[in-house]
Amino acid sequence: MHQPVESAPAAPARSGDKPLASEIYVWFEDTSTHRRGARRGIAGLPECLLPVSKSMRVLERKYAHGHLHLLSAVRIECREDFSERIAALYTAALSVGTIAWIGSGSQYRRAWREMYPQPSGAGQRAAGQ
Repeated sequence: MHQPVESAPAAPARSGDKPLASEIYVWFEDTSTHRRGARRGIAGLPECLLPVSKSMRVLERKYAHGHLHLLSAVRIECREDFSERIAALYTAALSVGTIAWIGSGSQYRRAWREMYPQPSGAGQRAAGQ
C-alpha cells in the first residue's frame, strides 16, 4: 500500500518553551605575523567585537597570550539557529584580519577539553552552585 510521506521533517523535541541549547567552540587563528600590504593580522578577536544575541551566552573564554582583551578561543551556548551565530562569528573574525575555526558536537567538545583541561574539582564546584 502507498503510505503518506511527511512534507517536512518533524521539529526537534523541546523542553517546555525553551529550545535546546547547542555549544559552539571557536578558535581564532593567530595571524599577527601575516602581512597584507601595510596591515598585519591579529592574535584573536577583541572580546568587544564578539557578536552576541539574547539567546547566546559565553561559557568560557581563553585569551591570546599577553593580551587580556583578545580572545584566542571561546565556548558559547546558543539557544537559537546557531548557523546564524557561526556566520556572525566568522564574519567578525575576518573583519579584523583573523580566521575563526568554528564547530559544534562531541569532536569539538573533546578537543576543547583536551586543550583546556579543568582543574581538578572545578566541575564539582560549578555543579554544586
